[in-house]
Amino acid sequence: MQSLKDKLLKAGLVTEEAAKKAEADKQAAAQRAPRRDDRPRRDDRPPRDERPAPRLEPAAAARLPKFAPLPGSKEASRQQAKKQLELDRTIREKVLAAQVPKAAGDTPFYFVTRKNKLRRLELSAEQAQGLESGTLAIVERPDPDQIEHALVPAAVARELMALHAKVVRFLKAPDAAVGFLSDAEITARAHEATGSETHETHDAPDAGDDGSGDAAAEAAAPAETWITIKRAPRS
Repeated sequence: MQSLKDKLLKAGLVTEEAAKKAEADKQAAAQRAPRRDDRPRRDDRPPRDERPAPRLEPAAAARLPKFAPLPGSKEASRQQAKKQLELDRTIREKVLAAQVPKAAGDTPFYFVTRKNKLRRLELSAEQAQGLESGTLAIVERPDPDQIEHALVPAAVARELMALHAKVVRFLKAPDAAVGFLSDAEITARAHEATGSETHETHDAPDAGDDGSGDAAAEAAAPAETWITIKRAPRS
């Protein structure tokens, strides 16, 4: 069977030289074209999880909603601890700026700590009278390694109560009485009382609490025990 080139030559439509040139051009074009086996395969691409994540524009990233961490997660605990540290710092600064130096005297004044422990301050008669009349108050001062108890003006105690009610351990006010016990209760618990040199350590926040201390101990005590306390009768 004659090829197309032979037929064209026999018919006189092309010359021998033109036919050779066309054959050479065809072979050169075939050599320049990539072979099918040389083309990149889809299987050569990196796995999907190794491909770089698409970048979000700052405006788009800002629109993404921020969800609160799950309760009990490490992030939730970290945020709660951070808030508690900030609250302790604020309370400590307010107490340090306004605390009244304790005047040592022979008048014992009892109050109940957050852990439902009876504590005694040996104060001057004037400072004990200030607590009884409502011009002074006893509050916690959360130092970094322990909790101290300090005397502050009643107005400062009200400010602290707005931040965290349990920080105030004694305050006599018609609308905010905190810390009173009856004479009989004080007499019954007098053997528990220790001096003010005994300090308390910080408690870890309870689940569902706002980080304010030993809720179990307070729940076990009568409601009035930590709400109000008055000075024991003089002997």
